[in-house]
Amino acid sequence: MKTLKFLTTASLVASFAYAADAAAPAEVTKAAEPAEAPAAEKAAPADTCKKAEPTVYDICMDSLNALEAKIPANAWNTKLTLLEAKAKASDIQNELKKYPKANVKAMGDNCLLYAEIIKTEIEVQERRTHISENWEKRNATNRSIETIQEQIANARSGKVSNLAADLEAEKQRLAQTKDAMKEQEAKLQAEMQQNRDKFLAEAAEREAALKAAGEREADLQKQLEAERLALEAEKKALAEERAKAEARQKEAMNKLNELQSKLIQVSQDARGIILSMSDILFDVDKATLKQDLKTSLAKVAGILTVYQQFNVSIEGNTDNTGSAEHNMKLSQQRADNVMNFLVEQGIDASRLTAKGLGMTMPIADNSTKEGRQKNRRVDLVIQDKVLQESAEPEKALEQK
Repeated sequence: MKTLKFLTTASLVASFAYAADAAAPAEVTKAAEPAEAPAAEKAAPADTCKKAEPTVYDICMDSLNALEAKIPANAWNTKLTLLEAKAKASDIQNELKKYPKANVKAMGDNCLLYAEIIKTEIEVQERRTHISENWEKRNATNRSIETIQEQIANARSGKVSNLAADLEAEKQRLAQTKDAMKEQEAKLQAEMQQNRDKFLAEAAEREAALKAAGEREADLQKQLEAERLALEAEKKALAEERAKAEARQKEAMNKLNELQSKLIQVSQDARGIILSMSDILFDVDKATLKQDLKTSLAKVAGILTVYQQFNVSIEGNTDNTGSAEHNMKLSQQRADNVMNFLVEQGIDASRLTAKGLGMTMPIADNSTKEGRQKNRRVDLVIQDKVLQESAEPEKALEQK
């Protein structure tokens, strides 16, 4: 009986030792945790000087350096992952050295994904270490149990068989626990590999997108540069054509000045060269052309024949005497007759336009005789096609 009591007591002591060892990691972990720093120590003093904002490279390296100190000595795969992450961080630094204003956000996100992988691998390795320590403790317990079983087998008490059965049941329970822990470890390993593959795939996708965006931006820059050069060439050509047109118009102005008289006034404004012909060159209240006007128009036609680049707008005008309807009709007829005469002189009709303005465009006061006489006129507005075409877009912009 004394031997049986001794064996029973030894078995209970071994069980309590195993339970104490299993609970020890949690207590050690809790004891190892540093006490919470006082609020006064947590609060950092206000920085009086404005610090430089950390770059994407700085943020990445700070994260990796913080994790490096936590990597267990036997975590070789994690150390390889850390080297890969630092290589990605070096790529960010090199990109910023080449292009200080480069957009490296995607590369920074890729580096932080590596940091997440390293963190996960550290946690898995810590769990493995903890499981291994538990296994050693459980094996020690198993050996103790086997020793006790051998001692019980030699006892003569009829209760020894029941104790052996209990010990066998405990052994089976420990075996089941071992299988469950192996299954848990395999599950954690598969989960870690899945997360790693996912993170790497996302990083590769981000890098491909960044590369494609860079190529698109480079192509766009080339296209914009080509368009800019083409536009400059076009502007230069237009400027040369405009200079030639202004020279032609100036030369024609000198020739048209020879027609200057009391009845024909030659001037120039933004619209072009203006030949203003008095209504004295027409029959009274009629649209027929007098011989003096025909002679002057023939000279104008000769100049227009030489300068094929000129277009002519023929504008008929009246004073405010009479009805507006009558004046509009008379001014249109006079403009049409001038245009028809120029066509008869060999001027292409496509270069001519005739428009009656009636009394809508006075150049003098209609309340005086002299003013009304100046308003009764036919204007020939002569302009180079090149100057006319370049003025139309400018005029449209001014109207907007």
